[in-house]
Amino acid sequence: EEGHPRWLPVRLGAALAISGLVVCEGVVLAKSPETHQEVYVWGRSNAIPGGSNTDVLWPKRVSWFEKHTPGWKSIRFGPTFGAALDREGCIFVWGEGNADANPVGPVRVHVEGDAKSKKFVDVQCSATKIFLLTRRGETFFIEDMSGALCERSASQLPKKEPLVLQGSAVPGIPRPGIIGRLTGRGGVTQMGIGLEHAAFVTSSGDLYCVGGNEWGQCGLEPPRQKGPMGAMEERTRVEVSSPVRVEFPESAGRIVSVSVGGRHTIAIDQNSKCFSFGDDRRIQLGLGDTRSGGGDERHSYGVIHHDALGGKKVKAEIKRNVTYRFYDPHMQCSPQECVAPVVYNRPPYPPPSLMACGEDFTVAVHRDSPDWYSEEQTTNVVVACGENGEGQGGRSLQQQQQAWTTVRLPKRTRIVAVACGAAHSLALNSKGDLFAWGANQQGQVGNGKRALVARPNRVVLHMSTEASAEPTVDAEGKRVAPAPVIVELPGRIDAIACGFRNSA
Repeated sequence: EEGHPRWLPVRLGAALAISGLVVCEGVVLAKSPETHQEVYVWGRSNAIPGGSNTDVLWPKRVSWFEKHTPGWKSIRFGPTFGAALDREGCIFVWGEGNADANPVGPVRVHVEGDAKSKKFVDVQCSATKIFLLTRRGETFFIEDMSGALCERSASQLPKKEPLVLQGSAVPGIPRPGIIGRLTGRGGVTQMGIGLEHAAFVTSSGDLYCVGGNEWGQCGLEPPRQKGPMGAMEERTRVEVSSPVRVEFPESAGRIVSVSVGGRHTIAIDQNSKCFSFGDDRRIQLGLGDTRSGGGDERHSYGVIHHDALGGKKVKAEIKRNVTYRFYDPHMQCSPQECVAPVVYNRPPYPPPSLMACGEDFTVAVHRDSPDWYSEEQTTNVVVACGENGEGQGGRSLQQQQQAWTTVRLPKRTRIVAVACGAAHSLALNSKGDLFAWGANQQGQVGNGKRALVARPNRVVLHMSTEASAEPTVDAEGKRVAPAPVIVELPGRIDAIACGFRNSA
């Protein structure tokens, strides 16, 4: 009626939580702020919330998350456990317990010790620990998650009883407070957690690293090892027990973000320059094709090619920032500026807008549309470098390792999020389509199979072909296999998460 507001019932489609789908089911009022979240996970059975008898090969809806009223902010995965952060700053964990016991959780965590009564804005998992970040820039870690879950599975406590864990402050990192404000180092703004090492960006633009350093991934030169090493040999474990401040070249500005892989680290400064250090055996540092020393390059350009027979120098065609001698370990213990991807018939790409690291590969997102395009018209391209033995490069299996090469995603689209697991990747575009590629032994790509995926596949809820379906005949009279029945993920994906061998 006139003079009275009218509330019209509408049926909302969906929005996604940080690690799964947010879907609104049923009729709600148009001005209601409530959303209904659905979280879908797939991959290794050990880290599936609530447990699973086998690896999950298709996206699986975990209804437990929908019962939590505050909603969810992020989900992270370790090798055999996982963690979730809700919108109130509380932590929930789950994972594998004792061999003869049921999986633990998801269960809420009551953090004691240094992190008691804290609210968190980020949670990330390493191989054995969980790292926590507060809004004020304080960082904490929880030791031996697998052991804590095994103890819980052996106890007789009720399933809903909170899990009490000790949260310890990460030593040696500038903490917020009066002293921190006076020195200009007031806490951590972002952290990146890898397989065995961690990196922290402070509000003053410094980068601190801690953990494994046998390949220089913490920015310190490790002890020299005697004798020559083969390409596949591992170095003796070296541990940096207290965070160290990484020294960058004079050309670097304040560090604003960091991505951490299995044994390498990539930092981005305020000028969008990328600097990498650590293991470079798979040319994952983005420094160009550093596999050879530059003596004889004919194998890289074609033995019979006329350029190799005389005239143009082939070495000049291979762009690299560093060169290793024959017996040099392929690693960098101090930050080196990354090489830009090679482009053809167009201006160079601008600096990357997104970056993610896997165990031994790196993925970056560069804008490829003109500067005068509006935000809605912007498109970008995804490139990858490093190991490609299981399709991590997202293009083909032509090369075992590769320098920056374009991932075969749909053209003229805009990627808004990218995430990497140990050997697989997820990419989400602005239309809400999710693509996955890479290693798939435990179903982490989510296509219902276990074979590796070299070219990105679009992730759907399920896809199958009816047994009664018959081949059809196309316009040329050729028999064509029946089209599969595709069940789409409900709603629109808002964000993604990737773990060691899990996805959400």
